[in-house]
Amino acid sequence: MYLRAALPLPKTCIFLPVYLALAGCATYSEQPLPKKSLPAKLTTLIEQANHYPNFTQSPISLQKGLSIDDIASLALLNSPILRVSYEQYRVVNADVYNSTLLPDPQISISTDSPLGNSFNAVNAWSAGIGYDLNSLITYKSVADVGERQNRQAKLELIWTAWQVSLQAKILSVDLYYTQKKLALTAEMITAYERRYEHSKAGMIKGDVTLETNATDSSVLLDAYSQSSLLQRELNQYLHQLQQLLGVDNTTRFPFRDFNDPVELSAEEVASYMLDIDKVRPDLLALQAGYDAQEAKVRAAILAQFPAFNLGISTSKDTGGLRTNGLNIGITLPLFNGNKGNILVAQASRKQLEKEYLNRLQQAYTDVSELVQLNEIITVQQTRFTEHLSTMQNLLASARKAYAQGDLAPLPFLTAESTWFNKSLELLDLMRSKWRTQLSLSLLLMRPNKVASEQIVKTGVIYQH
Repeated sequence: MYLRAALPLPKTCIFLPVYLALAGCATYSEQPLPKKSLPAKLTTLIEQANHYPNFTQSPISLQKGLSIDDIASLALLNSPILRVSYEQYRVVNADVYNSTLLPDPQISISTDSPLGNSFNAVNAWSAGIGYDLNSLITYKSVADVGERQNRQAKLELIWTAWQVSLQAKILSVDLYYTQKKLALTAEMITAYERRYEHSKAGMIKGDVTLETNATDSSVLLDAYSQSSLLQRELNQYLHQLQQLLGVDNTTRFPFRDFNDPVELSAEEVASYMLDIDKVRPDLLALQAGYDAQEAKVRAAILAQFPAFNLGISTSKDTGGLRTNGLNIGITLPLFNGNKGNILVAQASRKQLEKEYLNRLQQAYTDVSELVQLNEIITVQQTRFTEHLSTMQNLLASARKAYAQGDLAPLPFLTAESTWFNKSLELLDLMRSKWRTQLSLSLLLMRPNKVASEQIVKTGVIYQH
């Protein structure tokens, strides 16, 4: 709907609104793209985390070692991923703000001068102000869309923060247990090297057979290969964690010893599953997205009504005649009628409904899978712990017998290699236990007041 009023006004009255509008305009200032990124120092990051009141559960200290909660706090404070997500959230806020602004009024001025020998002709003029009234019809629906889109973007940002926190913890676990495996491998390499040098010297003297020395050499080479593989994994996890925290590539993370993770009982899992659609930020974001699309459908239906244009005018022609007029215009919805936009909005609403139901079902499936995986890991871990302890005691006696030549190389080295490989596998099981419990805590949004408050404070910190 368009309203136009044409009135003869003094020039100062006509141009004053223009001057005022231009005075409120934004100005442009160039902002060049930075030539390089500047990663933070870990010590500086820790100082910043300790500086914010109640941001961490306890002060972070390199001397005491870093816990997985410390690493998660540092990731929330400085993760490039989260900073990008926060800027995306600000873009959504700007879009929402822009969509709820009403259109500006329009001022029009025109003059006509007669040409040639026009007896008694005068200059004609017309001045007016107009406003589009169509936006008033759909304003409430558009405002509802903006409000729900803003809520969706905020929930998506919170979910990203939870995911960054989880990824930081998982990478910490990966790094910690890979270091444990590498340390165990280094111990075995030291023992294998000593044994190989001893058998090599014995073979030269004729006290040790070629078979024994060759077996010792083979075991040592296998241990070297295992160590090289673990070093590559350690390098990968280290750089991934450095990137996630936004720190420089010289950073090392001194971890404190990890205790066993706190496991959820079957009753607790079942209880948390009942409210999963009320607490999971990603599911709540999809709900908000569906609500926003519902408002878009309503706005599209309102926009199908005919546009009603109303105008009043006053003018003076070249003969000096003053006239006032009223004009009405109505759009006939014969061909368009906004039918296409309505169909798009309704189809998008159905799509979001299916996406939400699929994500909800996926949430149930993921939790069930992790619960069963945890049971499998627990059984295997118990078996390994029991049998490896017994095997370690037997190996102590077997090493003495092997050194004295009372035990053949093949049975001894087979038993020792089995103990070594299964010890590494036990560390992998312990790592898997941690990863499973951490993932479950995220999928179920297990109550964690400190972490929830920390994520809220992260947004406040990023604003500054």
